Amino acid sequence: MSRYIRAIYAPLVGVAVSNQEMLEAIRSRFEKLEVDDSEKNALFDFVRLLLIGNRTRYNQGGDRFMWLETFAEHADAFARAVEASISAIAEQIESAPPSRPFDALFGICSEGLLLPGIAERAARRLGSLVGRTASQMDLGNGGCTASVRAMQLVNNLSPEIRNVLILAMEPTSTLIDPKNAGRSNWQGICTFGDGAAGVWISDEPAEGALALGKLSSWRGDATELIRWDWGTDYYRFGIADLEQFEVTVRSQVLEAMTELQVERDPEAGWAIHPAGIMLLLSLAKKLGLARSALEPSINHFRSCSNMSSVSILHILKNVLGCARSGQAVRWLSMGAGFHVACGGGFRV
Repeated sequence: MSRYIRAIYAPLVGVAVSNQEMLEAIRSRFEKLEVDDSEKNALFDFVRLLLIGNRTRYNQGGDRFMWLETFAEHADAFARAVEASISAIAEQIESAPPSRPFDALFGICSEGLLLPGIAERAARRLGSLVGRTASQMDLGNGGCTASVRAMQLVNNLSPEIRNVLILAMEPTSTLIDPKNAGRSNWQGICTFGDGAAGVWISDEPAEGALALGKLSSWRGDATELIRWDWGTDYYRFGIADLEQFEVTVRSQVLEAMTELQVERDPEAGWAIHPAGIMLLLSLAKKLGLARSALEPSINHFRSCSNMSSVSILHILKNVLGCARSGQAVRWLSMGAGFHVACGGGFRV
């Protein structure tokens, strides 16, 4: 059975925050950080290094995003961000709705939990666009590869499931632990941005759709490399070995590409998860890609930072929109687990 990506919904949610604005917000918060001055100064120098250059992220936490200090404040920020993300995606779906209701809806997020979940809340918001008997399920804790692994799952569903909506929302700002002096905590704060996206997958083709081909994923040995640590009042971003982080990520991704037999395809349009500029350049060399093939991923990183599982969908929407009829489109994502997921297809 063939399946097609019929639409990708990629609204920008929250407020744009530049590196410079982020640095000033952190500077203000550091005045209350309860560590000695030498440690505080060294940590601020580390943050300053992470925020060199012109890069932006979107933040749904409001003016007080750097002052979340209790579990209730974190949880409330998460709930509000999810509702805003659902509404933004729903507006795009409603502007050009499918001809028949979705008969499966999956919600994806790694930052928190809600009951009723994302899928149920989205179904309520979309009304008759989601069938009363539709399968509804949240998929949590998948990290940066969650959205493309969900696409792999959908591609393997039974033929009775014909029209599927995947919603990914990652309000990473709700994890900020402003009282913790751990370097991995602040690396996460400086690296990630909030994001939301959706993808409609159908068994019916249409002009401009993407016909799905082989989708696959791989799990490496560095299962604890990227994780949630227990923060002061909530959980927070953590890294097993900060000093060797980039080296380990690169080696795991390159091993996965060999195991998955990711082929060079310089003629394809490529969407690669923006885990970092240096990693993107390494992958381009491995794949035999020109710098121009990385532009969608690099531009996304500069304007939106790393939105976890949302980023690859924003980039893929851009790549698909620029692809010509019959052109191959490929994607590669990596993240916690340690998972690497890839796939491809061609534009109808």
